[in-house]
Amino acid sequence: MATSGSTDGSTSWFKKILTGVWKFLNSRIFVIALIVGLILVGLGELRKIRDLNRDVIHHEQNVSALTDSLLFERTKTGELLVSIDGYITSEKTLKTLNRELWDEIQAQKGKVLMLTNTLIGIKQDSTELAKTIDELNVKIGELQQIGDKYTAPWTIPHKYNEKNYFTVKGATVVQVMSQDPFKMRHDTTYLTEFENHIDISYGQKVENNKLRVYILSEYPGFTVESMEGVLIDPSEWPSIFKPTKRHWFTGFGVGPELTVGWDFFQSKPAFVLGVGVHYNIYEW
Repeated sequence: MATSGSTDGSTSWFKKILTGVWKFLNSRIFVIALIVGLILVGLGELRKIRDLNRDVIHHEQNVSALTDSLLFERTKTGELLVSIDGYITSEKTLKTLNRELWDEIQAQKGKVLMLTNTLIGIKQDSTELAKTIDELNVKIGELQQIGDKYTAPWTIPHKYNEKNYFTVKGATVVQVMSQDPFKMRHDTTYLTEFENHIDISYGQKVENNKLRVYILSEYPGFTVESMEGVLIDPSEWPSIFKPTKRHWFTGFGVGPELTVGWDFFQSKPAFVLGVGVHYNIYEW
């Protein structure tokens, strides 16, 4: 008799569970939970697709950066603008794409977000120098005699505008060979000071859906011999820009928890109060 009663009790308990599960499957809460679950799954898939598309775009950008050549243009204001496709990649992947840029990043302190390496050149011929010489400030000093030699200091400034100019200072030494007839020869010329001011702008821009690194200047004779740049994948930035101030209850924690659930015995929604382990995924 005891065994039969125990069996009937177990059967009754099992029927209550099945009835509760059936009512839960036909309840609004289940429909809402199912919809929310499908939305979360869909958002996850969309994120995967977005990440794949981003990887494809970055791969195409890096292939273009490997094969692109310098583009020289003149702006409306006469500045020389030089640009080239740059890399968009993680610091780790950059090591295989461009070892020189990777070495430059390793030489820096802190986290590098972007880097451009440019080799510039400046060459002016006699015609260009004649245009820019600041004749009013050319200075030729008095001759100073040292034995049979005479030294004349001089200053020659070249000015293109307020931001672009250079000044060369030096001295020329001549030697008297004879007094009658008077003969002299150039002994040597040396520089004592060289001051150069070059106004340069450089950066990174998006042009025709491509990342371009660029540099421009209106300095006479300015040119670029080589240039390459990289933008560290922005998806890595959250791990770089971490909050300096930590708040309470950051990370894993244990505390009271109130959730909405389903009571299968009573076949109705129920609030569940208890102690739970949580992880703080967002910090204010």
